[in-house]
Amino acid sequence: MATPNDYRAIARKTDRPMWIWAGCALVSVLLLFGVGIVVAITVLNRDDDPEAQLPATWPSKPGLALRPVTMPTGEMVAALTDETAAQVLCQAIPEQRWEEILGERTLREAGQSCHAVTTKLDISVQMAPALPEDTSRGVPTKTTVAGKLAVIATDKDGTSLGVELVEVAPHNGASPVLNVSMRSRIVRGPETEKTARTLAEALIAGAMPPGPKLPKIGEDGEIPLEKTEPGPIKDKPLPVISWLLCGELGRALGVPIDNAKPNFFASCELNGVTADYSELSTAVAPTTTVAGLPAQVDGRGVVVQLTGDPAGQTLKFKGTGDLVALAEKAVPPLLGR
Repeated sequence: MATPNDYRAIARKTDRPMWIWAGCALVSVLLLFGVGIVVAITVLNRDDDPEAQLPATWPSKPGLALRPVTMPTGEMVAALTDETAAQVLCQAIPEQRWEEILGERTLREAGQSCHAVTTKLDISVQMAPALPEDTSRGVPTKTTVAGKLAVIATDKDGTSLGVELVEVAPHNGASPVLNVSMRSRIVRGPETEKTARTLAEALIAGAMPPGPKLPKIGEDGEIPLEKTEPGPIKDKPLPVISWLLCGELGRALGVPIDNAKPNFFASCELNGVTADYSELSTAVAPTTTVAGLPAQVDGRGVVVQLTGDPAGQTLKFKGTGDLVALAEKAVPPLLGR
């Protein structure tokens, strides 16, 4: 029969393993807690780059949908109005090629520039007067793209690339530089310098197929006269608009256009009358209609509103004679009527 001393001996023997098991359990809990912290940190780091989404509404509020546009040839891409240039650059290569270069589905819209987005990148492409001397990513370095002088600046957030397509002095009014700006939409964005170069090369090939050179531009913007077939001015390069204006002035006035003075900035003067096209102008305050369009007639001349925007595209006629009658004759052919 066991005595009290025997029970105390048994208890002493079992006390030791109980403490050991308790210690083991505590260590296990601490280890599991530590593993949990490591997993949580890993997940949080992974979530630094949340999965981006394409915009639900497109085009964006300030953007314009792509529309059919006549593609320029030769150097004429450097002489387009801003919105036309944006449309051209967005469509210089097919949608499939955009997506091949950028690696995924791409949305495009026009405006003052061609704007494109993917889930990872935000891209702006436009024509500019000169190569940038500084960018948001610092001072760019010289390089070449498609055999042309270029400058490039890259940081962790993206790339700014400028390519001189045509050698034209900036003050002459042309926009001979292709600017490609690429920035990341996510924290850990993809490499952008190579992508910007590839996109620029593709756009240059698409927007500059063989064709005419820019006309020589004088100090005051004057260009040589070229006689062209009548046609609409919509989406035409600025010098072509000037030549079309010269032709319609001559027909409206009933005189030869040999003495016409076209200007690079979409205008022409003939026999004391000037016709001037503007993509953006002072808002028209209509006082009458010309060729069925709202028009403002005052001591400064006749301004015809070409679109629904009073501050948008206009044709202005100033000089001597009956300008309203002249505009009635000249405007319809310039609009393709």
